[in-house]
Amino acid sequence: MTDVVFAYDVEDVYNPQSDDALLRICRIHAEEGVPASMFVAAEKARAMRERGRKDVLDALAEHEICYHGNYWGDFPEPATRYGVEMDFDDAVRFALAIEAPGLHDVAEICGQFPVAWCCHQAQQSLPQQYAMKLAGVRCWAGGPRGWIMNWLSWPRSNCVVSSQGSWNMEYDPLRPNEQKPPADPDEDLRQCQEQFERIASERDFVSFVGHPVCWVIREWGSLWEYATLFRYGSAGPYPRPRIDASARLRTDEDSEAAYQHLRNLLRWIRTRNDVNLTTYEALCRREEERGQRWIDWGQLVSLARRIVENLDAIEDFDTSFSPADVCGMLVFAVQYCYRHNRWPEQIPVQRLLGPTERPLEANEPIVIDRRSAFAGSMAAYSIMMDDRRLPGRLRASRVDVGPAGLLHIAAALVLGWEDNGELPEQVRIEPVQTLPGVVDTPTITERRFGSSNMPAGLNEERLWDLLRWQAWSYRP
Repeated sequence: MTDVVFAYDVEDVYNPQSDDALLRICRIHAEEGVPASMFVAAEKARAMRERGRKDVLDALAEHEICYHGNYWGDFPEPATRYGVEMDFDDAVRFALAIEAPGLHDVAEICGQFPVAWCCHQAQQSLPQQYAMKLAGVRCWAGGPRGWIMNWLSWPRSNCVVSSQGSWNMEYDPLRPNEQKPPADPDEDLRQCQEQFERIASERDFVSFVGHPVCWVIREWGSLWEYATLFRYGSAGPYPRPRIDASARLRTDEDSEAAYQHLRNLLRWIRTRNDVNLTTYEALCRREEERGQRWIDWGQLVSLARRIVENLDAIEDFDTSFSPADVCGMLVFAVQYCYRHNRWPEQIPVQRLLGPTERPLEANEPIVIDRRSAFAGSMAAYSIMMDDRRLPGRLRASRVDVGPAGLLHIAAALVLGWEDNGELPEQVRIEPVQTLPGVVDTPTITERRFGSSNMPAGLNEERLWDLLRWQAWSYRP
């Protein structure tokens, strides 16, 4: 069964005709009985309210509301830029200052708190994503399929079928009156079906994505002026450069053909018995777990044995565990042993972030005595409780360790007791891999960062570093 979401980026504030397009699309989905997920930019919601478009907002409220950022055209600082230049926690606070007001504007104007979030134009960074989680958005529509940073996510850029049909025609300034030929709904549907079949044969999640404005315009129009707005990498002080020129419109005949294509597409997809037409709210209800999950001592021992053999996520016991989760449970058990003079019978599952600083690599064997191992576990547990993340580097009394070293040390104490009935006086850990195996798979490598709003020559390496480090928090 393939999960299918119809998602729309409700973002254009410069073309009032896009309001009418949104209204038509909302009504078509309602008439055909196919749910839609509307990714609304707060700037667009505010513009529709200013225009008095209660009819559009009422129609929008009949569908799932998701979040597409506070600003579409005029955001004060690109997330890629502050994700590179700021410390992780400072960048999270900055992102919250920008996005929390937008989230609540969308909730107030559209009548629903947004369920999911996706960024505009791959304009993203890990601090921004974590800020969205802290702000209460239930899932990320644009990440890997699974959990990362203890946040549900579904892919987007690599599993998208356009619902817009053959809308696009670049504007030729030497032929300003040239008209786009009317779309052919039958041909558009055929191409759409072919693309869907290809993606569905490889994946169990497909997102049909469209931009309502594209049902009425024939070009992106004012977006060409973004290079002026962001010529120094961020929007700059008010008044900002003018980027509100309306785009050139499709003909009425061409637009009607596009609406007919959408209706045909919805009718076709409803005939498929191998498709689950769904929303992000429904996906969250299906995939989210109850809180306060526990494992017992035997299960912890099983997890410890497997993760020292293969540093990666583990699926078992009716759930899955990220490497950060397993490390956190092992650390909990070791510090509990020291404080209570016995091993715990039940261990709480703590869903942790991976490190947000460069993890310390172990290029040489780590030799650590039992006292230092306990001291390091108690220090790590304190950090985990305060910051909800694994430390990237830790002073374990007289030994420096990274998260991989910490995990192996804690596992050695647990397994030493389980196998021999006593704690080892000294633990020796051979050099171990720094990052979990998932870091080299499409789960991580198929992400992308890129935007017309990025400063020229911006070094993206820190954006990738933060994502790679969160391989520690990934689980299926």
